Amino acid sequence: MKSAKFLLLPVLALILSGCAGYHVGSTLPKSVKTVSLSIVNKSDEPSIEVAVMKALRAELQMDGRLEVRSSETADAALTVTLTKFDLQALAFNRQKGALAEEYRMTLTASVVLRDAESHEVILENPEVRGEAEFPYVADLTSAKRSALPEAAGDLARKVVSTTMTGW
Repeated sequence: MKSAKFLLLPVLALILSGCAGYHVGSTLPKSVKTVSLSIVNKSDEPSIEVAVMKALRAELQMDGRLEVRSSETADAALTVTLTKFDLQALAFNRQKGALAEEYRMTLTASVVLRDAESHEVILENPEVRGEAEFPYVADLTSAKRSALPEAAGDLARKVVSTTMTGW
């Protein structure tokens, strides 16, 4: 019994030393508690920035580590630039030839977080992607419109995750 106690201590120390350097929480500077948001649409698809802004606000509020404020009162400015909108056909109907039945929507963006006072870059991620798969229903325009919130939500989750963890 006594030898088991002596073995347990070194094993426990070895296990805990494997966690050295890791911590839970944000990797942002402690001075950054509030953020302003701006979305720039440089893609070929009009008006997708509206859905991305809505999803990004919701994701930041759900995460709770940063409060969204106006640019005049925020500690940092988060700029998401939508660079590409892509649709890829995934599944086809054999009876109807080349008619696609399922698509994947991909939103690609670059992300920059800057200090509001110094304008120094705190974090930069040149490419973040949000995706959604959707069926072709009546027409492609309606199908795209219904899938956009899901793709925007996926992009927002990834933007917030990479902003908060810095990975």
